[in-house]
Amino acid sequence: MMKKVLDIKLNVKPVFIMFAHKYYYEGPCRMAGGEALEPGFDTMVNGAIFNGTMEGMKYAMPECVNLMEPVYLETTCDWDIKDEYFEKIFADEKDVDVYLSAGAFGADTVYNEFATRAKKPIVIQPDIWGPARAGVLYNLGCDVICEPTWGDVAKRLIVMRAQKAIREANLLLVSRFNYDLPIAGATDSFVNLREVTDLMGVHFRTVNAHEIIDQFQPLPEGGNYTTPGRVTPNITEEEIVEISTVADELLAGAEEADIEKDKLIKSLIAHKVIQKNMDLYDCSGVVIPCPDICSTRRINQEQFTFCLTHSLNLECGMASACEYDVASAVTMLAEIAISGKAPYMGNTLPILSADGRGLNFQILKMMTEEDAKEVEKYDNLYVVYHSTPHRKFKDIKGENGSYALRHFAYDQKFGAIMRHNFNEDIGQIITFARFGGNLKHMLIGKGTIVKSIGYDSDNCNGGFIFQVEDQKKVYKNQCKTALHMPLIFGDYTEELKMLAESYGLEAIMV
Repeated sequence: MMKKVLDIKLNVKPVFIMFAHKYYYEGPCRMAGGEALEPGFDTMVNGAIFNGTMEGMKYAMPECVNLMEPVYLETTCDWDIKDEYFEKIFADEKDVDVYLSAGAFGADTVYNEFATRAKKPIVIQPDIWGPARAGVLYNLGCDVICEPTWGDVAKRLIVMRAQKAIREANLLLVSRFNYDLPIAGATDSFVNLREVTDLMGVHFRTVNAHEIIDQFQPLPEGGNYTTPGRVTPNITEEEIVEISTVADELLAGAEEADIEKDKLIKSLIAHKVIQKNMDLYDCSGVVIPCPDICSTRRINQEQFTFCLTHSLNLECGMASACEYDVASAVTMLAEIAISGKAPYMGNTLPILSADGRGLNFQILKMMTEEDAKEVEKYDNLYVVYHSTPHRKFKDIKGENGSYALRHFAYDQKFGAIMRHNFNEDIGQIITFARFGGNLKHMLIGKGTIVKSIGYDSDNCNGGFIFQVEDQKKVYKNQCKTALHMPLIFGDYTEELKMLAESYGLEAIMV
């Protein structure tokens, strides 16, 4: 079945290892007087701390966390260490992703042994005493996370959930030629997919492009041309009827629709077949090589494109990249898991002309003269454009945004594509990012939307212009990375930086 990264939960196990004095006595380990020195008082205080901290944890935990049943232990000034303590803590360790721990002065020996036995990341309850708890764990070689506030802890857990989602993800690769890189398109993507799996855990499932396209028709007697005698996930007659209804709904909901229903249905069939294959291979996303398949002329013959496939996949939280850009797809997995928003991948370029002044010709043809004059008032501008906008920029689980439907092919008018008017989002902060193809760095930056472009155009032209802090800095570092920079609405630069560093990659912030 298909696996959405947003359905992945991070299992967090709270562990409280507290301390109580058994006897009345005073000295350098007693910091109180009166009834606070009496046996039983520490236990009463520990119970209140436990209950209050658990309530705080529940409030602070992000939606992506599954807070497991807590473990509460109380050690004493007998300095006892019992196997039963660890049997209790680790009873469900196979299900635990992270331990969220609280310890007390005096319980250090038990706490430290728990940490060395855990073999899982340990997040320390945030308070001003964190360094005292964390320092020894670092010395012992534990995977320890010590943050100053609950908000910081929440961000860290969101990043750890992203790591888990990527680790458990499979990406469907619709390949014509080569497993790692396309013949044309995103040749600046990951150089070696085996190394990607070794570092991040994500796995790849490959299906030949010709086999996929043969599945666009109901399965004939004797099987498809490329897979005779085999049962394959072809479209069915019943699904074609359902797709016709979906086409009506999409046309009715569009602010503008410049594509015939029969051509829209052909692109929706492509989407359905891709989703059936993703379901068959337990995938969280798909990567498709547009130019490599286009050159077979089968896209022209079947009168479809995969553009709408990418838009609809992204809307439901599935990574979906064109031009066989695997690095973009893995970046999308991270962005979806961290933000809960649907990414958008496009050609990401500085918009200065060759002489360094004004807008270049390619961008000008996507804008009105009035818009061009307005945009030229800004400096440090970039542009992003492709044919895969969608309706879920603000929240995958939220309501659909506005959209238009157009066609990709200029002459024959096939290939359904979505458009979004980004003038509705002027001033919106966006975060763009990309794993480097050599797995040495991740480029991360942010900008602000200035103007929509290409809304009224066909083909691969819809997007927006945005302003960055330093255009030359972005450009020079992008030249070490790639053309496509998947982006999301909002500022998630800090979380993506954490993610990059968790993989041992250099986080290049621009």
